[in-house]
Amino acid sequence: MSATVETVTPVIVDAYGRAAELDAYLGDPADPGGRMPLAVTLERDHDRAFPAEAVAALDAWGLPRRYVPEAFGGGLRDVFELLLLMRTVAARDLTVAVGHGKTVLGAISAWAAADDSATHMARIVGAGEAVSWGLTEKDRGSDLAASQTAAASAGGGIRLDGHKWPIGNATRGRAITVLARTEDKPGPRALSLVLVDKTEVDPATLSYRARRPLHGIRGADISGIDFGGTVVPGDRRVGAPGQGIEIVLKSLQVTRTLCAALSLGAGDQALACLAASRVDAAVIARGAADMLLAEAVAFAGARLFHVAPAEMALTSAFVKVLVPDLVDGVIRDGSYALGVNVLLEDGPGAAWEKVARDAKVVSIFDGNSVVNLNVVINELPNIARGVDEEAGDVDAFAFDRDAGAFDMSGLRLVTRRGSRLLRSLPDLVERLDDGRAHPEAVQIARALVGVWRELAVRVHETERAARPPVAQFALAEQVTSVFAGAAAIAVFVANRDHASGDAWNGDLWLRAALARVTGRLAIDIGTLPAAELQQLAVGGSISLLPEWRAQGRGGA
Repeated sequence: MSATVETVTPVIVDAYGRAAELDAYLGDPADPGGRMPLAVTLERDHDRAFPAEAVAALDAWGLPRRYVPEAFGGGLRDVFELLLLMRTVAARDLTVAVGHGKTVLGAISAWAAADDSATHMARIVGAGEAVSWGLTEKDRGSDLAASQTAAASAGGGIRLDGHKWPIGNATRGRAITVLARTEDKPGPRALSLVLVDKTEVDPATLSYRARRPLHGIRGADISGIDFGGTVVPGDRRVGAPGQGIEIVLKSLQVTRTLCAALSLGAGDQALACLAASRVDAAVIARGAADMLLAEAVAFAGARLFHVAPAEMALTSAFVKVLVPDLVDGVIRDGSYALGVNVLLEDGPGAAWEKVARDAKVVSIFDGNSVVNLNVVINELPNIARGVDEEAGDVDAFAFDRDAGAFDMSGLRLVTRRGSRLLRSLPDLVERLDDGRAHPEAVQIARALVGVWRELAVRVHETERAARPPVAQFALAEQVTSVFAGAAAIAVFVANRDHASGDAWNGDLWLRAALARVTGRLAIDIGTLPAAELQQLAVGGSISLLPEWRAQGRGGA
């Protein structure tokens, strides 16, 4: 490992550099002449209007190309680069990030299938056209296996009958990846995916369900569509017949990880508002610590997609539980601290009220916390098989490491031995404790190992249950918190020799992150370095990452 920043490889420098380019391109939200000015954002939100100008600006910059993997002619390589770009947008307006980023969800199944559908999808997305992911139906909740939209052979094509609601981009999108029933029998193998390109079908067979009023992301196109004998070409199936649920579940492993971008962007907005409002220093310190922990978890999750794809079923659930919850905590505490100001429609309260509404939506996307904790519960027997092993190539979490190509072929529906970060936590702490780390960070890390060993015994003793009891959800939450601590330690150990910035001085961010982990686990050890964190937040740059914002702008 080199000790100088100058040796960072060009591929990863470009990832942060591209985020900084996008940040500079969009401009300062306080500047009325910028491409996403705050005043316009608030006006669009008040009017529940789709942010068409901002979406067009992102298209002009070339963001859609970053949604398409290199293998299909696009610019998507490192998942974390995409996460950072989406965070840059979300730090200004979650409605825009969702409205534009929903195309990632609509297209992701084609990238997973990696067949002819991916080639056609790449042309659509690369042209800047919006795509929708048609999974849910009215009155069926999150039970995708209960989908009733039907797809049947019709001459040389595929005929669809049914509906999808509520879904993003249903009305404004050019294409929809539809989960449809291809066999009249129970079970996941009765469902397949079909790509509906509206330019290829009779528009008279399509009708739309109007947008419903939303509490958050008010201007987004969350609507519905009905198919009445809609016939698409016969080669528009995505994946093999009967693979619909399997492809969707693998796709969710990527989209759940990318949801961290939306939460981080909301957190960026919230912390900037708190710092400007000069609320109690303790509130700012806790918020800064939670954001640093969330950032470490998001980076680790994105990197694990490349280095341990077979574990992403579990990793993505960890990320989806942790990051939205951490940011929701920042906003909840901030709302109390701001008091009556959050009710005002001018000043900081206007922006705060919007981000507080918008951020709540993220926890629902791609499975809420209960759904994802249930994933962790189902994985407990696999986690029990893999306790204590060497950390191996911890440099995989280095900022200067080329993550490799975007490739979904290694994803699996379940893991074999849980999480490599959990398995290697004791070894990670040994590497941390080499005489260089802050003593308090080491003390907390060693306590975390002790907690994990106790939890591992309970994990091993856990029996499968058709309906998991409350105690298993509590255990899953604790395991998830230990994962957060392990992720923070891994990122720190991999980067401390060459990382720089205020968050790294005195191992500040690691001390802060681990203190928040112990708080989640109710361990009475360590103290939050509140004064240092408050100073960091007021300085305007809460990030442990290499510089990814435009120079001269400390925050979003």
